[in-house]
Amino acid sequence: MLEKVLAADFVPHLPPLLDASKPADQQARKNLSRAFAGFAISKLCEIPPKEAAASVVDDFDDYGIDAVYYHAASETLFVVQAKLKASETFSQEEALAFCQGVRKLVSQDFSGFNANVLKRQTELEDAVTSCSQIELVIAHTGSGISLHAKTAVADLIADDTHGEERFKGSVTDYDAIRVVADLQAAQAYPRVDATLVLQAWSSEAAPRQTYFGLVRVSDLVKLHATYDKALYAKNIRTFLGQATEVNAAIRGTLASQPEKFIYLNNGVTALCERIDPKENRKAGKRLKLTGVSVINGAQTIASSAQFVQSNAKQDISSARVLITLIKADGDSEFGKAVTRARNHQNPVQLANFAALDDEQERLRRDLALLGIHYAYKAEGPDCTHDPNRIRIDEAAHALALMQPDPRFAVWLKKEPAQLLDTERDPYKAMFTSKLTAFQLANAVRVFRYLQRRMVTEVATATGVEKLTYKHGVFGLGFILTKRLAKAIDGAVLIDSAKVLSALSLEFDALRQALWTAVQPRAVAKGPLALFRNQAEAIPILRDTMIAHYGLAADSAIAPLRAKVTPGELYPQALFAYLASKAPQIGNLT
Repeated sequence: MLEKVLAADFVPHLPPLLDASKPADQQARKNLSRAFAGFAISKLCEIPPKEAAASVVDDFDDYGIDAVYYHAASETLFVVQAKLKASETFSQEEALAFCQGVRKLVSQDFSGFNANVLKRQTELEDAVTSCSQIELVIAHTGSGISLHAKTAVADLIADDTHGEERFKGSVTDYDAIRVVADLQAAQAYPRVDATLVLQAWSSEAAPRQTYFGLVRVSDLVKLHATYDKALYAKNIRTFLGQATEVNAAIRGTLASQPEKFIYLNNGVTALCERIDPKENRKAGKRLKLTGVSVINGAQTIASSAQFVQSNAKQDISSARVLITLIKADGDSEFGKAVTRARNHQNPVQLANFAALDDEQERLRRDLALLGIHYAYKAEGPDCTHDPNRIRIDEAAHALALMQPDPRFAVWLKKEPAQLLDTERDPYKAMFTSKLTAFQLANAVRVFRYLQRRMVTEVATATGVEKLTYKHGVFGLGFILTKRLAKAIDGAVLIDSAKVLSALSLEFDALRQALWTAVQPRAVAKGPLALFRNQAEAIPILRDTMIAHYGLAADSAIAPLRAKVTPGELYPQALFAYLASKAPQIGNLT
């Protein structure tokens, strides 16, 4: 994901490579490495990528200095060495080269530097002269900075022979953890700050600072127009669209009797990181709000905003709504409890509360870096097919097929809603802190292939075989995904076109193996009953996996089948072994 950002936002603005004779792939790799220095500057100094990329001097003869930037606001000169290698430690050799370059820079000795540095000599001389602080930065994505490298830079900072007293006390370690945090922060919603005037207001200071009152609907509409989805960042849903009964009623009231809006609406609740009371005005109490998030009332505000947009001449100045402002962090347990308790105006599904799980927002930000929109909150109906949009229910279905537990295939058929119940174990097993955006996106791409392919099989088959494919799609998916584990778990997106060609024959073979396992069992019970019942479905999955993976002659199978462990809800050792033996299908990226 970092390389994707570097290639798109930084590489186009880098100074040209001084040696253009290298092969294209080497130049591309070098530019990514150079761009990483610009990325570090961009995040540390909070400047645009284009400006940060211009600070890069990395090339041959750079004396270990990859970027230099003077931050005028803080009068700080940033000097960066960057290493874009995931598996290597920042070494003493690299640190010594960096220290040599820094010594030359602060002494304003530009002899031997490359053309990128020499072109900026006057600028850098002024920066060295003007700065109040010099901050040395080691940016890396590897396993850390070696002890000898840290010592080398620390010795440079502490050395008094160079006569430089402006070094920051220690080197800035811009490591992989900070890189990830900054990548995700770039996809976060902007903070919402606002000033609202409350009429007929009252307040409570303890146990939490809270204000109650009436606010003009038009003021909330203005906030929506400015911030849109960011205004509801901590809500469990965004705007559900115009079709819901409640939202239609909101627009109807604004159109015909806006003065009665206050009586016909349940009100709005918002959490605020800070609430700073200002002066009392004739119009009411003015409050300066920092970090606002509407946790209940998204439909009220968004529906009103749509009405105003469509009826610009309509006067809604008399429309007011009750508002509750609570000082609380939306990410805190208290904030989440308030959000959960206050969302009952539109019908709420259990799955909506998955929006309160911090992992969902992390995944949204990571997927956004891959150009994928992750709709983990309830949104309005969208009839357009967008391959780069993933719904949370679709994600849960796809992730369920990746689990080692065969009961997931049964739950998908019998009670899929429980998979998005954040209080239950199935949800916790799927949406872990270790789940990556690549895994989720890849699992969904495979799941979509399975759905499309099975629709074709159902359309062409007849009788019990047709019902087997219709009701056994999750079982088939559970088995097939084990053969794609390496591709799904990789840090590269699966190519949907390659999935079509690579899985065609394998899908047919697995379909036949599943039908073979179901046929003798379907005499007494239909396929629907078989796949909805754990006692029936798990043996079917077991037998199909053994046949499809070519394990019929494997001597380890019989002991594992015979093994009985008290308290086990399914034969864990057997299914773990079968999954480990699944022949992997490659060439999917």
